[in-house]
Amino acid sequence: MDDHDLSANPWSDVTGGDENEFNDFMKPMRLAKRTEEKPTTSEQFQCRPIRLGSRHKLEDERRSSRSEEESIPASQTSQTSSPTTPRRKSIQIRNLPIIESPKRYIHDKVDDAIFAVCLVDFHHSRGPEVEFWKSNYHHRYSPTLFKNLSFQALPDGSHQHEETFSNFSLVYDFVTGLSYDDGDDYDNFQGDPRHLRTLFGCSCVRQVKTSDLSDLEMARNKDITRSIVQKAIVVIACNQPIFTKIKEKLSIITHSFLIQERLDNYELLEHLFENLNDSFKPKVDKRLSIDQEALRIEREDEFFVNLNLKETVTKFRHNFLTLFKAMLLEKKILIFSNNNLESLTMFQNNLISLVPNLIHNLADSSCPLIDYSETNGPLKKPESLNTSSRQSMLRFFGLPLQIFNTKGAFWNPYLPLQQLNALSSPGTKSFMVGSSNLLFVNQSMALEVDILINLDTNEVSYPVGRGDDLLLSSKDKIFINSLLDNIRKIDEQDNYIGSDDYIRYKFEDYLCSLLSTTKYSQYVEKFKQPPPGFSHTPASTDLDANDDVSIDNGNLAAFGSAFVDNWRKTKNYLIWDAMADEFIFNFLTPRHIGSDIADSRSRIASVFDNFRQRLNAPPASEPASSRNLSIFESVKQTDEASTVNEVPFGKKISNWAWNFKRK
Repeated sequence: MDDHDLSANPWSDVTGGDENEFNDFMKPMRLAKRTEEKPTTSEQFQCRPIRLGSRHKLEDERRSSRSEEESIPASQTSQTSSPTTPRRKSIQIRNLPIIESPKRYIHDKVDDAIFAVCLVDFHHSRGPEVEFWKSNYHHRYSPTLFKNLSFQALPDGSHQHEETFSNFSLVYDFVTGLSYDDGDDYDNFQGDPRHLRTLFGCSCVRQVKTSDLSDLEMARNKDITRSIVQKAIVVIACNQPIFTKIKEKLSIITHSFLIQERLDNYELLEHLFENLNDSFKPKVDKRLSIDQEALRIEREDEFFVNLNLKETVTKFRHNFLTLFKAMLLEKKILIFSNNNLESLTMFQNNLISLVPNLIHNLADSSCPLIDYSETNGPLKKPESLNTSSRQSMLRFFGLPLQIFNTKGAFWNPYLPLQQLNALSSPGTKSFMVGSSNLLFVNQSMALEVDILINLDTNEVSYPVGRGDDLLLSSKDKIFINSLLDNIRKIDEQDNYIGSDDYIRYKFEDYLCSLLSTTKYSQYVEKFKQPPPGFSHTPASTDLDANDDVSIDNGNLAAFGSAFVDNWRKTKNYLIWDAMADEFIFNFLTPRHIGSDIADSRSRIASVFDNFRQRLNAPPASEPASSRNLSIFESVKQTDEASTVNEVPFGKKISNWAWNFKRK
């Protein structure tokens, strides 16, 4: 062969120059025998999906294929595969950039409802400190994580009680693994606020006398100088507060822990951590996610057990409605109690329970850096409606109102003195917080607190003055007076009237009437006429015989003109206006709920006035018995007409449809 012949086989030295041997030599090696081989007619590259099966099943198939291949002689394998296997084109990928995945501190189980369980001890010289920590997300505790956790778990005044509870919130970045604990952290924040989430802490604080400790524990802690030992077991949850669900369990565990022979035995806390994880384990079947969400809303009342809303409304009377409207206005609200720390949480949970489904939407509530529009945008109106679903109806009405989930607003059930600067931070525009330190009360004017509630004395004050937007209208007073009258009534046959659920649904009707009236007013302002089915003039044709001709329809002044004007400036109103349907007034009468109460009372009053007139009138020719019977029949008919439907909102409107009102 000529040395300059370019067509010469470069592998001739290896194969001996034979072309067939060269082709056999260049064939790809077959690593394993396929159990099912289908002939391929195309020479083009084919991309086939990888079958995702059981890992053990794949391993068994690989072992069987490997053993089957080993049992066949190499020569036989070569003869079988070489003549039938077509040559395929392969893809070569070169110079791929190697990108290191960002470091994340979040645990693999990102849906775990329990963030951590910890133990806080009050040391006689170092003060409160975290003694034990176990977490699904942040495995190692450091003093830089949740710097104020020990002060929140052992609040001021807790030493006055043998057992008490504290509820608080924390802010955690699930990407960087950092916590943000006070106003300085908020002012110097440079990260992405969309990664911040609210965590909800619940601690059971209990103390025992030093004389009651075992000899073994006293020998282990010879530096104990105080007469009592105080500890708190803390549960930190994600997504929503679970205080009412775990209160009794937490109390039992705390008591059992402190009567141990050795207080460094954390086995009880380990069991508590595992038990809570099992109890609040998230559902993994996404096919049922919609039904689960609806079921979660239906079980909303589980979060309000033993809050005693009835007693709270009875104590504060008209002021309670004022506080509810102040919350809608995003005012600065400070709640103080030194005698009963648990009442701080109960009072605030009662206010939150008045806004439907708000308890399930507090993930952004404790940090003034987070905004609902940024974490849940773009905002859009509902695209469908199921009138038999409470979840769908609440979404249709734009509920819940995002009162604390906007930038500049936050809620914290208990705020220690170490976080006082969070209230004076330039970025803080509104808040609702609880405290047991009198210094907060003394600084209320400097902090520009709008409303101060003293739970120890049941007093409500206005440190910077009471504005017109917090004055109750005449219809507001009619509503709250009617509610108080029903609370005072004792009906042995109907335990629902005057109960906590009854009060919540009444405030829900009040809120929904405000929303419905607002949308009705917007319609009239836009089109310069009432919507179909409504009229401000008496019906003139058979077609409009069923029109609602009430002059109170769309009357926002019934809620207070100053209140409505300022509410329209809040961020929760802007979010609601962007998410609520424009025609909710077709499903709930667009007027103040107090208007219907006033109408029913006026009808009853007119009936009794008519009754008095007939009694004073000269005798008529017909028998008095028949005349009195007709009078009492009219009273009965009026009472039946004025009876308010007490069915909850979600069920009450399930029979309504577009452009039709209940008959």
